[in-house]
Amino acid sequence: MISNTLLQTHNLTKSFGGRKIIDNLNLHVMKGDIYGFLGRNGQGKTTTIRLITGLIFPDAGDIMIDGHSLGDDFKKAISNVGAIVESPSFYGYLSGYDNLKLMAKLIPGIRKDRIDEVLEIVRLSSRAKDKVKTYSLGMKQRLGIANALLSSPKLIILDEPTNGLDPQGMKEVEEMIVQLASERNITFFISSHLLHEVEQICNRVGIIENGKLLSEASVVELTQKAPGKSLEDIYFEITGNGGELA
Repeated sequence: MISNTLLQTHNLTKSFGGRKIIDNLNLHVMKGDIYGFLGRNGQGKTTTIRLITGLIFPDAGDIMIDGHSLGDDFKKAISNVGAIVESPSFYGYLSGYDNLKLMAKLIPGIRKDRIDEVLEIVRLSSRAKDKVKTYSLGMKQRLGIANALLSSPKLIILDEPTNGLDPQGMKEVEEMIVQLASERNITFFISSHLLHEVEQICNRVGIIENGKLLSEASVVELTQKAPGKSLEDIYFEITGNGGELA
């Protein structure tokens, strides 16, 4: 039987300085999902992403990506993943094309024309030869997505992808995520504290608080159980927090 689960964590646990940041976390991201990973700052979202991308290692538990254990078969598991963790970093004095050319050298088997392909996908072909220091924040974020696409991953992980962007930049990135998911069958795992954004583009969400998963469900399921309430209202009910999600 072929599993429809692309990313799964099993009792994932991580502590720093004696403080448990991730506490027996069990996530299930299905193929084709745009999965919103929700929580206030400092609740474990970025730590979870760093664990999933192999930047740090768990104290306990495992991560399965497309049926491969990150702990037992790191190379196969991580080959399915593209990611932007925190803000994408590029050399400002180089063009977008040359930045991707440098990144491509780190990935075995990348065709030369793949750089042109990903620039076309993120609609940066006309600015490919311009220095990155002339790019807007939204363009830099799209270049980051182009970089994540280089290896043709099944899963793209984005940490606060629209953080700091103006409304136009946010709209462009959101539209691109939806388009890539629908047209290229790419699964997205998106960490965010912008609940309105998540409600617009995500089909499933996981809510984390103090490193624990409080809820994991489809957006439709959550909103149908609470008619007339927004995802933001539901989030605050589940977590017991008032005020802003920050």
